[in-house]
Amino acid sequence: MLKKLLFIIPVLLIFFIALAFGAQNATLVTVNFLILESELSVAAVAGIFLGLGFIIALAFYILSLLKWKLRYRRLLKKFHASRSASNTIEHHQDQR
Repeated sequence: MLKKLLFIIPVLLIFFIALAFGAQNATLVTVNFLILESELSVAAVAGIFLGLGFIIALAFYILSLLKWKLRYRRLLKKFHASRSASNTIEHHQDQR
């Protein structure tokens, strides 16, 4: 329960800060994307680019996590292979 609360409080805080920012920055600006031009409020532009930045960072995080998991699995396989090889050697030495 405490873990959920520690997650929800910062999210709500960021949400309320975003609401206050949006209320104070309702000025329209012209944004020229690569293929279209649009008039959006400053808050909407900030929200769009904040969201894009979050998605890009999340993608890099997931790729990094997958890379580390793959590396961990490879090392674990090597460890088990070397352990079984050393157990086999010890077993042969014990039989002598």
